[in-house]
Amino acid sequence: MEYPKEGSSSLYDYSDKSIQQAGYAAIVYAVISTISTGFAWFRAPSTSWLATILVALVIGLFFGGLAFGIFRKSRVAVILMLILVVGLQLSTWLLMHSFSGSILSVIVTGFLLRGARRIFQEHAEREEEAARSGTSS
Repeated sequence: MEYPKEGSSSLYDYSDKSIQQAGYAAIVYAVISTISTGFAWFRAPSTSWLATILVALVIGLFFGGLAFGIFRKSRVAVILMLILVVGLQLSTWLLMHSFSGSILSVIVTGFLLRGARRIFQEHAEREEEAARSGTSS
């Protein structure tokens, strides 16, 4: 696939936004996970509110870090995010017999899969370009 270079005279931006959208989906998932973990204290107020807030912040920072990695086109970050989103949803379905978060997980997984495909394509294109420029010199 060829994408127009910067400075294109087209009225429309035809560049692929898959990676950017995967990063945004990861941010949304991080925010919602952080908020829902924080709200978990209301279901079990016997636990320390400080511990609950700290766990929520760690979850948010971890997923936020993965989102940053996705924006930086990290293959490891996008794969790890996919494993965590799908794994957490599967555990919710199988262990807790609940469908909570299913719609969010399906949507985020779709964006992450599209972004992962594009990240791997860009890495392959870069490696191919490096191999071509290395052999032609």
